[in-house]
Amino acid sequence: MQRDDGCLCIAERHGKTLAAYHITQGDTNDCGPHVVAMAVNFWTGQQTIDAHQIAQKMNRPRVKAGLPPIVVRRIPNWATFPWGIVDMLREYGLHARWRLWASKDDLQRALREDHLVAPIFGEPFRRRGRWSHVALLAEWNPSTAKYYFVDSARSYPMSAYTRDELLRYWRNMGRIMVEAY
Repeated sequence: MQRDDGCLCIAERHGKTLAAYHITQGDTNDCGPHVVAMAVNFWTGQQTIDAHQIAQKMNRPRVKAGLPPIVVRRIPNWATFPWGIVDMLREYGLHARWRLWASKDDLQRALREDHLVAPIFGEPFRRRGRWSHVALLAEWNPSTAKYYFVDSARSYPMSAYTRDELLRYWRNMGRIMVEAY
């Protein structure tokens, strides 16, 4: 939704902000499963989805009707694929999709339409730190030129990246975004 001050943000659901559903992933590589848990809990207004159980579930491929017959959602205990996040969000009743080479306009449109959006961003050629990460975008503030995230990699609910910083990290990963509504 767009506020009067020009900020684009996710509106409260069930009387709570997205940040109220923050879950810390600790020292795991489970940002994808944590995004799923936070998104589903926020959307339903219940904190019933456990991120660690989601991670274990996503470790196993899912057999389905149609093509492809098997969905590999993540490399066990490591990297989560965008289609794996989408598959889990759909399993919990959300409409979801992912796309490659999205634009900042797509991020802002999703916020304006009050959709959950999770860009995949990082620095794949770094030796240390997170080479790839996904977090839920909560707000774009044009006056500060910052994107604010509910980020499971942090112990506190909100983190921020400058516009240029996020767009560079996001471009590094092919501007992949997951969107749910």
